[in-house]
Amino acid sequence: AMVARGDLGAELPIEEVPLLQEEIINICRSMGKPVIVATNMLESMINHPTPTRAEVSDIAIAVREGADAIMLSGETAHGKYPLKAVNVMHTVALHTEATTSDEPPPTNLGRAFKRHMSEMFAFHATMMSNTLGTSIVVFTRTGFMATLLSHYRPSGTIFAFTNEERVKQRLALYRGIKPIYLPFSDDAEETFSKALSLLQKMGMVKKGEEIALVQSGRQPIWRSESTHHIQVWKVQDSVPAN
Repeated sequence: AMVARGDLGAELPIEEVPLLQEEIINICRSMGKPVIVATNMLESMINHPTPTRAEVSDIAIAVREGADAIMLSGETAHGKYPLKAVNVMHTVALHTEATTSDEPPPTNLGRAFKRHMSEMFAFHATMMSNTLGTSIVVFTRTGFMATLLSHYRPSGTIFAFTNEERVKQRLALYRGIKPIYLPFSDDAEETFSKALSLLQKMGMVKKGEEIALVQSGRQPIWRSESTHHIQVWKVQDSVPAN
């Protein structure tokens, strides 16, 4: 879903737009749907190199409310300072996320899905990751488990490895996901080791750091049976940590 504040403001009283933005974001999150907040984010930067303080607060509010993405329009389409506008949005979003990562998820988050095994697994994988303070590595052909994990907003990054380029592009929309293309081999542990080595080369993880490795049983990649699976691995370890 997209919260297009320009269109909302044209059709409805402007004083209702902030409340509608929060309501739409909450509804999307409770239903497990991605949501984008767009238009008039950094309008002043179409002609000026610095934003107003109100615009900076606007970005931070959208992030704190739980938007998956925030989007520029005129600022980059025909503005004089497109790169600066992107950098401002990126910097403000990162700083805001760093201060909200430890906040508990809304109590109604995912309540419609917790009767299903995949959603329950994603919820408990998130809780385990938050408790241990680890990032999550998930292997996916469809992106399904990665998006479920994103909806629960784990405090660590979700590194989603996929062998489908189209899935990688789609996952970039979801909050907290770093999608990475990786051809899967027939050997599961070989693929795990390649993924951890790649993350280390990219500077995403450090030697000795623990990560939570998640596999979804909905469409298993390396096993014939449908079994959800989670392990804790140490970077550069050849076997899971005990």
